[in-house]
Amino acid sequence: MAASAVVFSRLRREIWMVGDCQCLVGDEYFDNPKPYEQKLAEQRAEIIKSSPEPWDHYLSDDTARAAIIPLMLEKMKQQNVSYSVIDGFPIPERHVRIITLDFQPWEIVLASDGYPRLCPTLAESEAKLSEQKANDPLNIGLFKATKAFAEGNNSFDDRAYIRFKA
Repeated sequence: MAASAVVFSRLRREIWMVGDCQCLVGDEYFDNPKPYEQKLAEQRAEIIKSSPEPWDHYLSDDTARAAIIPLMLEKMKQQNVSYSVIDGFPIPERHVRIITLDFQPWEIVLASDGYPRLCPTLAESEAKLSEQKANDPLNIGLFKATKAFAEGNNSFDDRAYIRFKA
């Protein structure tokens, strides 16, 4: 079990990224993915693409995800060793991504990794998520993830989004 957080410190004019999260500072995009996740997502996509099963099968029974779980669990042993998460153990500061802001006014968006494309507004981000679900519910195309949009769900992962000016 692990959690992620993206925090803005008004006092220090910094954004702290712990775990897999993302943000926009003005028009500039920043993310903090788990170091192993993209490779596992690509592996899952290849399993599905090379499978004789109809792709719809994976929306109700994602055996491709099940296939990558053992490696995912092995990689998770590196939590707070080679990357940071919130898991009840000390978080090594060297693995916290810090974005330092100057003193001009900024529009900032902080979000979880549940958005395949982070946009300046919640409505735009939700629209991109809906497009992803409509065009690639398995998340095996241009945007790859370690899980699909499960049947009956409107997302493939948790979502948190906040926008403010600082």
